[in-house]
Amino acid sequence: MNNPIETSINQLAALQEFDRHVREKTEAVQALEAEIAHLESGLLQQHETTRSAREQRDALDVRRRDLEAHLESEESKMKDRRMRLNRVRNEKELQALRREIELGKEANQQTEEEVLQVMESLEGITASAAEAERALAELETTGAAQIAARRARINELAAEVTRDRVARDQMAQSLDKSLLQKYEQLFERRGGTAVVGVRNGTCLGCHMHLPPQFFNELQRSRDVRVCPNCHRILFWRPEPLEPADTPR
Repeated sequence: MNNPIETSINQLAALQEFDRHVREKTEAVQALEAEIAHLESGLLQQHETTRSAREQRDALDVRRRDLEAHLESEESKMKDRRMRLNRVRNEKELQALRREIELGKEANQQTEEEVLQVMESLEGITASAAEAERALAELETTGAAQIAARRARINELAAEVTRDRVARDQMAQSLDKSLLQKYEQLFERRGGTAVVGVRNGTCLGCHMHLPPQFFNELQRSRDVRVCPNCHRILFWRPEPLEPADTPR
């Protein structure tokens, strides 16, 4: 007959493999979700960069058109003032009109300089907006594909985890409740390694040599034993003889 303790240890070892696979897949899902969040954040940032560049371009274009309209209006006024010069006979009015023309020239010159500055800035921001739009279009295409691929993989992994958990729970039902609870606590605390083998008197969990007396008892015992150092559940199997050691 099978040793019930040995059977339980075997079941725990098999359960541990299920739990490791579930943990790995769950962590893979979390990593994929983080990648999606990063891609979406980059896309959102590029949207904001493009929106800002467009707004700056449009604002400068509005400013350029306003300045050009103002300049056109002032040029029309200047033309009217020059025509009035020939009709004014009063010296005082003549001097005032000439002064008005001179000030108008200076104002128009400043406006022309501002138009040139605005047009220069507009040229730069238009190029930046075009580059931002190109980058956004590329990112939307590639990013959407990358996000879709990751979401598809997440769905696959989630389905696998669901199936694994059903099989795992079925396997766990046959285990002693207190032993299962101890195993689950160790699995969480010990990074997914609760059940470990023993080789040459060494715990394969912490790689510490077991006390000789303890190791001897482990080989004979029908009880669940834990490593005195790392407290993981131990299982021992007789090591196969090397070919040279095989009895003749």
